[in-house]
Amino acid sequence: MQKNILITGKPKSGKSTLLKKLISTIPHKVGLITNEILGEHGRVGFEIETYSGHKTVLAHVDFETQHRVSKYFVNIESLESMLPEISRFESSDLLYLDEIGQMQLFSEKFKELILQYLDSQNTCLATISYVFEDDFTKSIKERDDILLVEISVETREEKEKFITQLLKKIEKAKGYVSEPERFTISDSKVELKSEHGIRTLTFTNGEWNCDCDFYRKYSICSHVIATKEVVKV
Repeated sequence: MQKNILITGKPKSGKSTLLKKLISTIPHKVGLITNEILGEHGRVGFEIETYSGHKTVLAHVDFETQHRVSKYFVNIESLESMLPEISRFESSDLLYLDEIGQMQLFSEKFKELILQYLDSQNTCLATISYVFEDDFTKSIKERDDILLVEISVETREEKEKFITQLLKKIEKAKGYVSEPERFTISDSKVELKSEHGIRTLTFTNGEWNCDCDFYRKYSICSHVIATKEVVKV
């Protein structure tokens, strides 16, 4: 099911800021965010912070390690020391990661955590680097369960509203999938008894289309997400 949202965008587009805003009102969540460490003359490093408030320094200009991105030396041991805490979660938890980027991906254990999150039944919300790509990040973006949302400084507020709604749509889709009696399937057409009436979905040019307003605006909706899961084409 398309239940994992990846936020991407150029540097300074506000990916981390957006993620923090999105998770701030969600009570049940597990994950980590990355904060800047500022010095007298600007940024000198990055720290990671778990959902419970535990912090450790991920990278710093004054470190001396074998892993380096730009002027920052990365301490993989610090990152991996936090992973056991965020590897345990309940089925009701939103999972989040900031970010899937070059620094974090020096760690094979972090890659395992990413896949654990994505492969779970939980919804996962993560930021992913726009400028760095390797075989691992490419394979993630190509997963069938991924919804990739690109933001910019100009579109950040609009995309915040969209993702806030999308998170609710995903949970609604999970509910529909758990009640297969809602679906009437015939050839390339599906009728879904939604919470707001019957929705008609048609399969055209390799894609499911819905007659609801949210789909008309965003080309995605809870009905399409659910139908893709129920009707494997």
